[in-house]
Parts: sequence; structure tokens; C-alpha cells
Amino acid sequence: MDNITLIDKMIAEYDNKRNMYEAMYRYYNGDHDINYTYKKFPNRANQIVIDNFVNKFVNEEVQYALGNPLSYVSMSDNADIVNAIYDNTFHWRDTQNQELMRTLEIYGKAYVLHYIDKLGRFSERILPPTKAIEYTDEDDVVQRFIHFYKKKYEDDQYRDVYYPDGTIETYKNNTLVAKNKNAFNAIPVTVCKLDKVEDTIFFKIKELQDAYNEILSDQCNTIADYRNAYLVISGVLVDDDVAKTIKEHGIINLPTNNQTTAKWLVKDMPDGYIANVISNLKSAMYSNTNHIDGNEKLQSNTSGTALRNRLVFLEQRCNMILDVVIDTVYDRIFRLFQYLFIKGFNFDWHDVKVVASPSIPKDEIGTVQMLTQLGIGENISLETALSLLPFIENPVSEIDKIANAKKNNQKIELDKLDGDLTDEE
Repeated sequence: MDNITLIDKMIAEYDNKRNMYEAMYRYYNGDHDINYTYKKFPNRANQIVIDNFVNKFVNEEVQYALGNPLSYVSMSDNADIVNAIYDNTFHWRDTQNQELMRTLEIYGKAYVLHYIDKLGRFSERILPPTKAIEYTDEDDVVQRFIHFYKKKYEDDQYRDVYYPDGTIETYKNNTLVAKNKNAFNAIPVTVCKLDKVEDTIFFKIKELQDAYNEILSDQCNTIADYRNAYLVISGVLVDDDVAKTIKEHGIINLPTNNQTTAKWLVKDMPDGYIANVISNLKSAMYSNTNHIDGNEKLQSNTSGTALRNRLVFLEQRCNMILDVVIDTVYDRIFRLFQYLFIKGFNFDWHDVKVVASPSIPKDEIGTVQMLTQLGIGENISLETALSLLPFIENPVSEIDKIANAKKNNQKIELDKLDGDLTDEE
């Protein structure tokens, strides 16, 4: 396929899908369709109410899966490999992996672009599909990649086109303005994506979210309009001056005859029915995403095991998404070791195991008991055992701390012993 034709087709596909991806981002940020479609009436309450479950569910899953940092284990017990990973990503934000998973959750796809920054450090940029597009061959190997962007204080549209030989062409408003080569001599991009875009929270609950917003807004406006109930007076003529007096003072004097009545004309609000509809929509959103309502009142005798079982389906969904993120992290390590090879270090990325410790409630005491019974140092290494504990971020560093503490304790004991011998002499 001709390069120019391929690039044109990629740009056309990007333009075609951009509206869908922008809608997904809008919903995450609380800008829902009701802001543009809600029917408003003159001289009536027209408040729009949005309870953003898309944002809530996405953030919950990110915190469940990556609330604890990822840890790394060397299969050959090579501490240098693990330390190299931490040392060369130390300048990154602590939320880098969370940002990756959040982008994946919002759009169903995220791009991870690696580059060497101006200080010569290995760096990573996470791009949503609103800013990039890829072309892959039948083996899912990226053959072209385009990054769309604008520079600060400029209206011009820029795009970087990446080629398999490492070439980067920079265009400004369709005019080629620069041509460079990256340090990896390849397209340093990983495509992180779910199997189907329909697996995103957005597609699972959008229609339910829209219905929930509309009913909630309608009922809030109904309550607001309730203030405008009408006073119906029969059997006597009320002019504008009398009506004004009634409104200001809340008092009315009526002739004393059987034909004169005064009563309020108000709306009949079937609150029980409305509450059930809202509750059912909310329940359906939780059910479709396998989430649980943490504010739901539980029975006082609910066991810890029962609470844990309620999280099983949510954990399965989070693990499925986490697997995609971890695959991307392995690609990151592969490119990091390419960068380190240029600097004279020869590490095998196959020697690294990425370990996740989801913050979904777990029986940590049970995990410790299981490891003890299994035999740490006999049937399982200390490094692997520590990696299974969510509060241990760097198992290798923790082992070094343990060893240093033991050495210091031995020195202290020897110092005491020397002192005792000196006293005896």
C-alpha cells in the first residue's frame, strides 16, 4: 500500500471515530447528552441533574486494580535488573500506571509512546485515541503511527508520523517541517486495548445513565415547581390588589357564606413509583458493570466471607483489564532494556515478572499463614513471598533492608559483648 494513501486513510479513520471517543471522554467528565437534549419549558424549573456513574465506576476499577503499586521480581534473583527498572522510572509520576488504566477504561484503547527526553532519560507518554491512531499488520505489529497535537498558544495542527525504521516525520498543517529518527530504530508504541470497545463502562451503561439523569432532573424540577402551587378561591372575586396582599402577608379574609371556599391546587406526586424507577435504573447500572453499592445498608450479621463474595465478579472484571495493562508494562520493560543496552547494560526482559496486588479487600493474614506453611526459603523464595503482600512495593529493596537490619543488630550485640569482656578484665 502506498505510504501517502495509507496515511490519508488513517487520518480519515481518525476523523470518523473521533466523535465517538470524544463522547466517551465527555461522559467521564460529567458532560452528558442531557445537557443538549433536555426539554426545557419557559417559566418553569429547568435544572439539569447528573449523577455521574461512568466516572465513579471507572475510578473505582482503577483504584481496585492499581491502588497498590506494581512490583517486579527477577526470576534469576538478579537484584540489578529490578533496581534498574525502579531507577530508570523514578522520575515518572507515581500515577503513571493508573493513568494508563484510566485511559484504557474510558476509551477502550490507549497508546503508550516511549521516547528519550531532553535530559536523556527513558520516558513514556500515554495518548488517548482522540490524539493518535495506529495501523497494524495481520500479526498486530504496528506499521504506522500518527500522533496529532497542538502546541501551546498555537492554533496550527501538528502531527508526527512514525515509521518502522525509526523515522519520524513532523507535519504542520499538512506541510512537512521536520524529519528525525528515534533512539529505538522502530515505532516505540504499544497499543493497549480491550477486546471490544463495548466492554467499556460507557457502552455498558450509557442508555441507563441517560435515563437516570432525565428522571432525576424531571423529579427535581417537579419538586421545584411545587412551590408554584395555585390558591383556588371560589364564590368571591379576587382582584390583583387582593392577590398581592394574600401573597405578601399570607392572610385572606373571605365572606362568611357556604358558597365561598379557598384551597390549594397542587400536583399529585407518586413518589413511591418514582423512587422505584430511580432505584431500578441505579441497580441495573451496578449490575451491568459488576460493581457493588458501598452505601447500601447491609444486615448486621453479614459475614466477612459474604462481603468478599460480593466482590468476586468485580474482581474478575478488574483482573481482565489489569492483564491488558500488565502486558503493556512488559512492552515498557522491553524498550527500557533496549535503552539500557545502548548505555552498556545487558538485561533480559524475559527474566522479569510483573506482580500486581489489587486493593480489593483480601485476607492478608491468610496469605501470610499460607506462605509460612508453604515454607519461605524452601518451597518459595523470600522475594516472591514479599511480592504477594500489597504493602511491599519493592521486594528486592525490602530484602536488602532486612539484611542490613540483621547486620546492624549483630554489630550491636558484638559491641555489648566487647563491653562486657572489657568490664571483666
